[in-house]
Amino acid sequence: MSAIKILAGHKAYRHIQQNGLSANDIAAVFGASGAAKWLTIYGLDRAVFDRFLATASHPIDLFGTSVGAFKLAACAQDNPGDALLALANAYIGQDYVGKETSEQVVIETKKILDAFLSPQAVSEILTSSRFNYQCGAVLTQANLASPSLTRQKLAMVKGFGQSLLGKQWQQNLFERVIFHAPQAAHSFDGYDGYPTQRLPLSTTNFRQAILSSGSIPVVMPGVDAITDAPAGMYRDGGLLDYHAVPSNVSKIDHGLVLYPHFYSYLKEGWFDKFWPWRRVSAAQLDNTVLIAPSESFVASLPGGRIPERQDFYRFRHDDNERVRRWTQVRDQSLVLGEEFLAAVQTGDIARLVQPI
Repeated sequence: MSAIKILAGHKAYRHIQQNGLSANDIAAVFGASGAAKWLTIYGLDRAVFDRFLATASHPIDLFGTSVGAFKLAACAQDNPGDALLALANAYIGQDYVGKETSEQVVIETKKILDAFLSPQAVSEILTSSRFNYQCGAVLTQANLASPSLTRQKLAMVKGFGQSLLGKQWQQNLFERVIFHAPQAAHSFDGYDGYPTQRLPLSTTNFRQAILSSGSIPVVMPGVDAITDAPAGMYRDGGLLDYHAVPSNVSKIDHGLVLYPHFYSYLKEGWFDKFWPWRRVSAAQLDNTVLIAPSESFVASLPGGRIPERQDFYRFRHDDNERVRRWTQVRDQSLVLGEEFLAAVQTGDIARLVQPI
């Protein structure tokens, strides 16, 4: 049985049926939030950036939030395979002694950044002629901007309730921020009616910006005083763009969006994951190609499931078991990349692709 599922919106499906899929078809790659879930597709991302997109003749836009922003920062470097491996190993190697505290989370997160995001790597991303890097965060308001955990929790409860009415009701909690490399296309903005501002990345604010993109409320402090950015508390971009929807933040009409993802569906915002019926519609993904692990592949993983952040608690008395499982997932994920490359190279992708 196949280890991957290939799904495509109407425009993308028609293109693949008629032409197959090549690197020159790809205008952008998106990366979702999801913490440890990303390890499930490490091998897919590695194959996509190390081999598939290596032949592209034009710059490709990148956009991600939280761990999606982390992995795409690895992918935009001169040696994406090495950077992705360093990121995966550092993520697996997180070490929490005793009760996990927000201070420990910050320390471990900065260790992860140190492992794959050297000053040279930041320079490569900001001057890349192959990739236009962008990442999402939110600039928080009211209680969500407070350092008080109690007030943050109250804000999250409020956001949970407002999510029933739609994200437009959450504008009193946060606004979208898109941090972008100097060469990034100006087609990335807020196209869903949600307040959005674009801010430039530089060697002096890159780490602050990417850290803010993954700063989960309550779990860790936000990031303030970001260089060359408006004053305020910046937090996890996944609150708004959990599985970032391409049409919400970009106008891409000259190619396709490639979306390596650990699920075969998207949840637009973080609060949407609590509502089973809240899935991004096919109409919102017209030019998107979604590559995900199949159900049989997930069943073959340790415990028959995708890794998740809760594993830190699940294996808190046996962290070696967590490390063993996550390492096995990292290694097994390589088959996803091989199957994707084979499908593209042989043209078999036209048979395998399914409409979203």
